[in-house]
Amino acid sequence: MRPLDEKNNEIAQLAVDTLAENKQFVRAVTSYADNHEILAREDIYSQNGIKLIPNGTRISKKFYDRLVAHKLLKPIEQSLAISDALDARRLVELTHAEAHRVPSLAPMLENRDLLDKMHGLLGDIQLPAPLALKLSVIRVDQPDFFQHCLITAMLSMVLALRANLSREELRALALASIFHDLGETCIAPDIFAPQHKITEAEYRHLYTHPITGYLMLHEFSEIPEETAIAVLQHHERLDGSGYPYRLPGEQIGKVSRFLAVAEFCSSLLQRYGADKRIQLKLWLNRSRYDKQAMEVLFKLFADTDCPLPKSPNEAILMTRLTRIGKIFEDWRTLREGFSAADVDAISYFIKRVNSLQMLLLEFGFDKARIDEILSLSSVGDPEICMEINILIEELARGFKDLYGEVQRKIAIYGSTLETSVRERVHDWLMRACLLADDKVQ
Repeated sequence: MRPLDEKNNEIAQLAVDTLAENKQFVRAVTSYADNHEILAREDIYSQNGIKLIPNGTRISKKFYDRLVAHKLLKPIEQSLAISDALDARRLVELTHAEAHRVPSLAPMLENRDLLDKMHGLLGDIQLPAPLALKLSVIRVDQPDFFQHCLITAMLSMVLALRANLSREELRALALASIFHDLGETCIAPDIFAPQHKITEAEYRHLYTHPITGYLMLHEFSEIPEETAIAVLQHHERLDGSGYPYRLPGEQIGKVSRFLAVAEFCSSLLQRYGADKRIQLKLWLNRSRYDKQAMEVLFKLFADTDCPLPKSPNEAILMTRLTRIGKIFEDWRTLREGFSAADVDAISYFIKRVNSLQMLLLEFGFDKARIDEILSLSSVGDPEICMEINILIEELARGFKDLYGEVQRKIAIYGSTLETSVRERVHDWLMRACLLADDKVQ
């Protein structure tokens, strides 16, 4: 799989351009250099031949404006040297230590030789100096991001060892876990703030980050090609709903599929901890992820005594459940008005909405059940409240993911829908996405 596939040339070119500019990492590394010694190990030039910083110069924040005023001849990290960069052995130790600070991971780490196995797999890898520099800067500049990478790496190793992956797959997966979101270092951290409303242009940059990460890794011979491919594919999903290429099923590499599961679980752990929501969310998403990796994960959490979460606010819960019923009633009305050409043009959209409706049915929440629950003065059972809340959260996530998929398709292929139909579909989807903005306390 080449990043610059013909159909995706525009979005891949955006990744190339983003990597060439990369103002975000220039900001991070010059700020980091104020407190850590970083030297230019060669003359740093702009693409049009201007010498910006001489060889041997100590870098600091004062060089930021000069560097971002030009397109650099090569990525800034390739021209810098740091004395205390992270190496593979130190990364293994940090990964193990970070995982021990997450209480819900403790049962997974009872195997005493896990750390030895990780050292055996990764300890002798020579990280390319530019990548070691990047990790050192990220650790200080974006500690939450760095923590997520470490927890993902630990989960990846546990999954891979229990699934008996080959040594080559294990090494590729461990490295891919550490570097899986490397492309996000080119994106302004502000867009990940919980209250930030992502613009269409920001969405396009976000979709490119797997390609950007691939491009960063692909040029280093020390990094296995399977690692770079896993970074490229870690947001692909078995049902074809992922990005950047919407690859289905077996077109996604095995290492990529294991990485996707580990990253998904890592995000859930960091958001919720290991209560019963984890098991339920994993089950709801089982069709989107690798069966073997998910079975290992189910067993890991089945062996863990997960408590119930705090009960949500019932009044808000019922309001959101009412809105779900209305959203799907409106969809049925909208769907009935589609022509055969409309159905063909947005078949992927209809398929995604149908899959969201299936979530309701899998939970036993058809319209009659929703009406029955809404007629009650109180649900009463905390476990039922949790299940309803998780269902709503998954539907909200599904609607937001669908919006993202629509934006990706329009950005790459344009739209063939008639304007009036496109506006009605957009209006329905915007109302559905508002479900995600209602927070159950």
